[in-house]
Amino acid sequence: MATLETPRLPPLAGPLETVSATRERLLDTAEGLFAERGFRAASVRHITAAAGCNLAAVSYHFGGKERLYEEMFRRRLSAMREQRLETIEGVLREAGEGATLELLLRTFATVFLEPFVDQSRGRLLMQLFGRELAEPHLPAGVLAEMIEPVHSAFGAALVRLRPGLEPVTARLCSHSVVGLLVHALRLHSGFGPVSGSCRASLALPDLIEHVVAFSAAGIEALAQRDRAAEPSASPVSPEPR
Repeated sequence: MATLETPRLPPLAGPLETVSATRERLLDTAEGLFAERGFRAASVRHITAAAGCNLAAVSYHFGGKERLYEEMFRRRLSAMREQRLETIEGVLREAGEGATLELLLRTFATVFLEPFVDQSRGRLLMQLFGRELAEPHLPAGVLAEMIEPVHSAFGAALVRLRPGLEPVTARLCSHSVVGLLVHALRLHSGFGPVSGSCRASLALPDLIEHVVAFSAAGIEALAQRDRAAEPSASPVSPEPR
């Protein structure tokens, strides 16, 4: 007598991989369309059609267009944040007592700029961040969650390498270095106005070395100022009249 075989269920790995692949495809497609058209003009219909997905896929995977936009930024910013934090920690750990301010600045600058100078993704990322700056749509806490840990770690590293530098000053120095790097990126990528006499010096290594030298000199001057402003360990008693 023939026995009935129990039907086998499909392995879990298959459906999970399919769901994950669809989600990543939506994020990749949304990234390109949001960069090209902006948040308002890139509709859910555009995104799902370009990704080859059902119209309901955005709601299913993300809960809506706003959450898709947020997750798209989180994916990129999280990777950048972790890479920058690892770089700061790595410089201090590997160089040990030989760690210098210039080494920290040069390594951080290189890692900071690297995602943007990649020819395949760099311009897209710049367009994406530029649109978000012009028309913000991210919740207030997202950028702070991604950016503040880097400023905190970088500021602490500056204090370690330049004893006497006040933590508040170090945090401002961190913001200043990032500002210089963003402007250097704009110049290198052709987004900023540049006179012909400056064009020859816009190679990325030259820009990085300028940022390193300029920042190191400024940080050193501020550290000297902060040290000079410290109250004396043993206050001088007033002379008797």
